[in-house]
Parts: sequence; structure tokens; C-alpha cells
Amino acid sequence: MWENNTQEEIAVRVCSFCGKSWDQVLRLTAGPGGVNICDECVDLYREHLEKEAGKPINREKWVQICSTCGTRPPASHRYCYNCGTQLLRG
Repeated sequence: MWENNTQEEIAVRVCSFCGKSWDQVLRLTAGPGGVNICDECVDLYREHLEKEAGKPINREKWVQICSTCGTRPPASHRYCYNCGTQLLRG
């Protein structure tokens, strides 16, 4: 995925939520459809979810472990993105 990108494309990547460029944040994660999110916006959203819930959210509820390959896909996934194994709901 990253091999096909030119330096110009990498240089213009910004967070789709706050507009900060990749060199202004610690991490910028690319998503589908050209959407990007930075680590700061992820933290803000997690804080918002915790406030809405009235207590800290246990990160273990967000992820599960694939019994085949050990990958930790998000809890919303039905299949492991690494090996394709169907994930069991707890």
C-alpha cells in the first residue's frame, strides 16, 4: 500500500478531523477512502466515550485475540483481518 505513494502524496496527508499534518502529530493512521486520523483525535474521542459512559472504558472490550494467528483485531470485526478466521464472540 505505502510503496505506491509518492513523496508529494505523503507530504500532504493530514488528519481528516483536526487538519494537522503528519509532521505535527505522533501518528497519523490512514483509513478507507482517503480518511486519516491522528493520535490526538483518537485520544479525544476515547475521552469523549469515557465521559459519555461515566467511567473509563476498558480497552480489552475493544479488541479480541484471534485463536489462529494471535492478531488483535477490533471487537467490531467478525473475521480476523490477518488470516481470515471467524472470530468468536465472548
